[in-house]
Amino acid sequence: MSSETGMNIIFIHRRLRKPVTLQLQGRAWWLLMLPMLVLPMMGGAVAYGMLRHEVAVHPATTAMASNNDAANQLRAMSQRMAELQAHITRLDALGQHLAESNNLKSKEFDFQKKPMGGEETPTLTAISSQTALQMRLQTLRTEVDDREAQLTALDSVLQGRQHTPQVLLSNSPLRGGEETSPFGYRVDPINGRVSFHPGIDFAGPEGSGIYATASGVVSWAGPRNGYGNMVEINHGNGLYTHYAHCSNVTVHQGDVVSTGQLIAHMGSTGRSTGPHLHYEVLENGVPVNPATFLALNH
Repeated sequence: MSSETGMNIIFIHRRLRKPVTLQLQGRAWWLLMLPMLVLPMMGGAVAYGMLRHEVAVHPATTAMASNNDAANQLRAMSQRMAELQAHITRLDALGQHLAESNNLKSKEFDFQKKPMGGEETPTLTAISSQTALQMRLQTLRTEVDDREAQLTALDSVLQGRQHTPQVLLSNSPLRGGEETSPFGYRVDPINGRVSFHPGIDFAGPEGSGIYATASGVVSWAGPRNGYGNMVEINHGNGLYTHYAHCSNVTVHQGDVVSTGQLIAHMGSTGRSTGPHLHYEVLENGVPVNPATFLALNH
């Protein structure tokens, strides 16, 4: 109940025998109503302030999420880089093992780490820079491609060695020619004494082509005592062939040659009485009769 000059507040409670009336004169009743009006307003202000705070923090939260995404990408790229590096290391180890176990010393199958150097120059930050990581990843991918190309070439050579030596060396070293001295003991044509001849001699026109009887790696190309100009080919598994008394050779040490490839020309260099080819086959360093293999080609 209220009037223009005051306000009456009536309190009723079950423990009170009768209602109690509080009469406020003039504008004194505003003092009582003020907290009731101010408190809700303060609560609203606090809520509004919290809302403004959330709105203000939201851009920072977005930036943080963006930074986390970038960090995750860098971690993923770093992990991929480590995987590629490990893959290259395994390829190098495998290639080196296969090359060494098959006595391949060709430059085509060099899986050892290449010596490098140079003046120190300013570099990009390798780990924190996404651009630098991308460049390094591309370099590693190129190195993987290079190793795989080397292994493919190595596999091509080794595939040909899975055959028996008889089939492997069935190709003839000449396109024609006449056998003039067989494998085994004979009278030496120069000193007239009986001696062991570790190969077969084929006579023919000087300059005639001489061809690899199987694929392999050239382990010698040049003069050798008694043999004149000679080519030696390593076919793997302890199998070698010799081509001696050549007028000149057309391959170099370390070259990879294929079956039937021209490797030299017939001549009369070294201990020789005329133009001919001395052809040898060795298994684990022991000369064997080349006719065993050449007979399969006739």
